Amino acid sequence: MKKALLLLSLVLIITGSVYAQNCPTNYLGTKTLYKYQSQKYTAVPAGYLPVFINHVGRHGARHLTKEVKKAYAYAILLQAESANALTDKGKQLKQMVIALQKVEQGKTKFISAEGKDELYGIGQRMVLDYGNVFKGKVNLDIAVTREVRTTQSANAFLSGLNSKLKDTANTNFYNDDTDLRFYDLSPAYKKFEGSISNCDLVLSIKKADYFTTLVNAVTSQFFTADFLSKIDQDKKEKFVDDVFGFATIVYSLNAEIKQAGFDRNQLAFDSFFTCDQLQKLGNLDSAIENLEKGAGIDNNGIQVRVAVPLLVDFITSADQFIKTGKYNARLRFAHAETTAPFAALLQLSTADKNGKDIKSIQTNWKSEDIIPLSANIEWVFYKKAGETDYLVKVLLNEKEARIDGLDKKHFPYYKWSEIRGLYLAKLKSLGVNLGDDMSAYLSNIR
Repeated sequence: MKKALLLLSLVLIITGSVYAQNCPTNYLGTKTLYKYQSQKYTAVPAGYLPVFINHVGRHGARHLTKEVKKAYAYAILLQAESANALTDKGKQLKQMVIALQKVEQGKTKFISAEGKDELYGIGQRMVLDYGNVFKGKVNLDIAVTREVRTTQSANAFLSGLNSKLKDTANTNFYNDDTDLRFYDLSPAYKKFEGSISNCDLVLSIKKADYFTTLVNAVTSQFFTADFLSKIDQDKKEKFVDDVFGFATIVYSLNAEIKQAGFDRNQLAFDSFFTCDQLQKLGNLDSAIENLEKGAGIDNNGIQVRVAVPLLVDFITSADQFIKTGKYNARLRFAHAETTAPFAALLQLSTADKNGKDIKSIQTNWKSEDIIPLSANIEWVFYKKAGETDYLVKVLLNEKEARIDGLDKKHFPYYKWSEIRGLYLAKLKSLGVNLGDDMSAYLSNIR
């Protein structure tokens, strides 16, 4: 076994050194690692102190969500090997895929060490930036989804937060799929989501980027011409999608790759693509993410309206804090499919611009800016002694966010009464009241 692993390592070292290239990584899209940039926040109005935080965040950098052995690319590579139809590059790719399977064994759907570091840092900074919220005994309301990576993310976040507290915070943990996995609970949205990959706009993007030519160029590296002629175009696209997925996931796995005894260059799946191919595949992925989860071609489309339960939850939990002061913060850990539509629904100026054509779709909205790994949205509430209203600062990925529809002169400290009024009016326009049954809303939305 040790000899086999040594041989595999030697083969991968050779292939990595021969084929490694240096391309910009802006093709990573939703698998972009969370990069915190030190912020100089706008000065808080005199006398106001932070008192409550409403937060939702995407899970941290993660492993694959299904085993490598279940990928189409894995199966077709083995089939081609049995038929003696792999080229030299095909054999090299197969070795990389086997190496990735070893790295990922038993870890699918988990966050990675990189993801834990991302969330730990966000938790630490929350205390450092808004210390007054966490004075005295701290009580936190924490919601996660049924996916284990959200609980792992919450725990990593809490480790960072608690590292800056005098006493460990009290936590109320619970599952809240209705407010955080709303996209899975709406039959109409699931039907909409399933239609995107073959919609006219996506097909036009593929045509403009000569996608069929790209797919054929990539696949032709790995298989003999006779074997390749028996694979239909849809399967070729699936194969390329799998290999591109492997190329993007490894950026989240640096620690695990080392632990498995490999070097990062030994899993350089991106070396089988040109920089232009990587960019075009990344652009296509980002456009699809936008159409499925962002403002898309209609910022009042079902892909945005499906996030209404989370907006209702944000408003009602803020109202509860103002009434009872029970929790210092309400923290939610979810998914890209949660944060992207919520950002658009909130009318955050960098996330709510829809487009009507290829250019606007690809320039108005970038996955790596809106929903990188560990993406987050926060409402920070401020209070001044003697004042009845609160001020609220909204942040997207720890950066001050402007709300379209509110007076710019109040940015970034908006009056809570104005924010609440804006969103209640939006809910009313959608036929929703705060007390409505959100499960029924998701079942009936069209």
